[in-house]
Amino acid sequence: MELAIVTVCNSIAALDVEGVTIKDIDQIPPDCTRLTPILFPEPVNFVTNFTTDRNTFGAGSGGFRTIEYDLNYTFLFVRIGAGRALEYYGDMLTKVALIVDEILENDAITGAWDIKTQGTVDFGPVPDPAGNNYLGCRLVFHVIEQL
Repeated sequence: MELAIVTVCNSIAALDVEGVTIKDIDQIPPDCTRLTPILFPEPVNFVTNFTTDRNTFGAGSGGFRTIEYDLNYTFLFVRIGAGRALEYYGDMLTKVALIVDEILENDAITGAWDIKTQGTVDFGPVPDPAGNNYLGCRLVFHVIEQL
């Protein structure tokens, strides 16, 4: 078996969350104008907290291992400055809940033995890669693989 980070990311991008565009690691938008609501991999520090633990003895591929890492995503809901963004807070929370539900309840996340949310979700101003501020949050998904 081989490490399946790319497979896990492809599976997340293929999820269907009503009203949200989910991008893959090779589709990170340089500017999110007219693309919201959108979920995409963080352009910097996408994979963090990478650890490996050996579960059994065996040289090379003969031993079993547990691999754990965090995938960091950005969710942008509405651009700040385009009206009163805070009036959309409830709608934004609803979309984030749909994303989290889809991740946690979906058996189609290929490559992951388990996936869960990690840490806190900080809602507020979040920049897109071009530096435009949106009402949104950062989501961290903790992935466990068994090799």
